[in-house]
Amino acid sequence: MSLIARTGPQEYECRVGVLATLTNKLTLRGIQKAVIVHGARSWEKAESYLADLIASDLALEFVAFNGECTYEEVDRIAERARQSGADAIIGVGGGKLMDTVKYAAAKSAAGVQSILIPTLASNCAPWTPLSVMYNVEGVCLGFDLHTKQAALLAVEPNLLLDAPVNYFIAGAADTLAKWYESDIILSQPKHQTNALLLVSRAAALTCRDTILNYAPQAVTDSQSHTLTQAFTQVCETIIAVSGLVGGLGDGYARSTIAHAVHDKLTIFPETHAFLHGEKVAYGILIQLSVEENWAEVDQLAAFYDKLNLPKTLADLNLSYLTDDQIAELATNISVDANLSQSEYTATKETIQQAIHALENYLTLKV
Repeated sequence: MSLIARTGPQEYECRVGVLATLTNKLTLRGIQKAVIVHGARSWEKAESYLADLIASDLALEFVAFNGECTYEEVDRIAERARQSGADAIIGVGGGKLMDTVKYAAAKSAAGVQSILIPTLASNCAPWTPLSVMYNVEGVCLGFDLHTKQAALLAVEPNLLLDAPVNYFIAGAADTLAKWYESDIILSQPKHQTNALLLVSRAAALTCRDTILNYAPQAVTDSQSHTLTQAFTQVCETIIAVSGLVGGLGDGYARSTIAHAVHDKLTIFPETHAFLHGEKVAYGILIQLSVEENWAEVDQLAAFYDKLNLPKTLADLNLSYLTDDQIAELATNISVDANLSQSEYTATKETIQQAIHALENYLTLKV
């Protein structure tokens, strides 16, 4: 079998006050000049945590992120780093910004490092050496793998606590998918003798159990801005543990239906109001419908109700879809790169039937 492990950043640290040590961490890496890429709202939240870095002798250039991880934006950031002679590109923001910074650093000169400071616990983008690419309209184009990993991932729990709770909920849903997308493949006997796949599956199980057991309490803690062990544990599971699933399991664990559903839902402008993890949450239910695992649908439906996650097309503003449009959606999902490159088999007819079956099943449950 072909298995390439891409484990994660060279250094990872999550603790209160970690950003106060950032200047020293950069100096130890020989970084003297850096481009800081940031979003508007993320910078408002993060700037005070980076006071020591801003006041240091390091030469810093600030660049506003345009909001989408496009090839054009990656090239723009890489060119700014080249023009400034930067030793590093520092990303401060959410998942799409993280993916842009990683890609820009990977395309830059050999010595340019990426330093990642997430302001949201919304997905595993800060951990994984890949970037999910979009066009300027927000339609997902697939993902690109990198040969260069992040030099440093520094997570300040209080910064994540100050983020909008809907991003945190979306991160929990995206992390939950790691189990459902990987276990049907990793549990096959032929994969039970590979050490890395065993660890990948264990990480996926940790993702499921942590999210189902602790996410509701962690969401309550987020809403009350109370830093707790449950909140921090869920954050680290979203960012780090979920990243290990695909990092160690490669294509055997990266994705099956749930993320393929997300990718093709982005074709509809009505879904752009929903976060990545929210669309993935719906994709999990489609996968379970394909597998006719209605007991698991029942369990997750109750969990989704607690976190207000979408379960139906209507929940995604897509109740208007005709049978022909659903058939086209199913066709697009069936040929999505995430699905077609995995060992998971699902035809367009099977997926189409699953979409209708899920709608009918949940309607009868109401």
